[in-house]
Amino acid sequence: MQNLTFEATAKEFAGREFSGSLLQQLNDAYDFIDIRNQTRATFEKLRRIDERDYPEVAVREALLNSLVHRDYSFSASTFISIYKDRIEFITIGGLPAGVSLDDIVLGLSVCRNSKLANIFYRLELIEAYGTGMRKIIKSYENSGKVPVIKTTGNAFKIILPNRNEGIEKPDAENELEEKVLESVKKHGVIVRKDVEEVLGLGQTAAGRMLKKMSEKGLLVQKGQGKNTNYTLPV
Repeated sequence: MQNLTFEATAKEFAGREFSGSLLQQLNDAYDFIDIRNQTRATFEKLRRIDERDYPEVAVREALLNSLVHRDYSFSASTFISIYKDRIEFITIGGLPAGVSLDDIVLGLSVCRNSKLANIFYRLELIEAYGTGMRKIIKSYENSGKVPVIKTTGNAFKIILPNRNEGIEKPDAENELEEKVLESVKKHGVIVRKDVEEVLGLGQTAAGRMLKKMSEKGLLVQKGQGKNTNYTLPV
């Protein structure tokens, strides 16, 4: 039985290999990747938006492709390489004769292992033949990143880019704003002195933060002068 083998520049990934039944390899490999598939949180006003480095559907479809469409007449393992900015899936077996990469992307299904594909279909791991590549590409829509598919006469490679790589992570100011919002949610209202105490800021810095959060639409200012307070938008 051919195995799934992990390679990467990081020492903790090097030489990791999964064996056993194809279903066991599929589940073990997915869990291995999923643990390392980090989540980036951003805020759109009061709404928290979580986005994982790699779309779960893309990881799932790439793994299924690696098992269902490989050429089992070769004894070499399927390689999955994990890097900081991407995951690469390299499967033994190029495209069937007469089939182009454009055909595959459009949804043409020419299965090398039809019996295996049928078993996966009955297990509801495959929803419909020929949809895997389209699902992978669609999962990256509006992310600014595009999956790359390469093929040679004897190999097929899927490269999933890290959607969050190169995107600036929330800085200290974002974390401070979140603490202010948590306090407002708890008490219903907040004043400058509360911000000074919660964040340990001076009077000027606390006032500046509240003004900036109001301009962003995160808070609503009410009252004037000493009676100024801030609440959440309705």
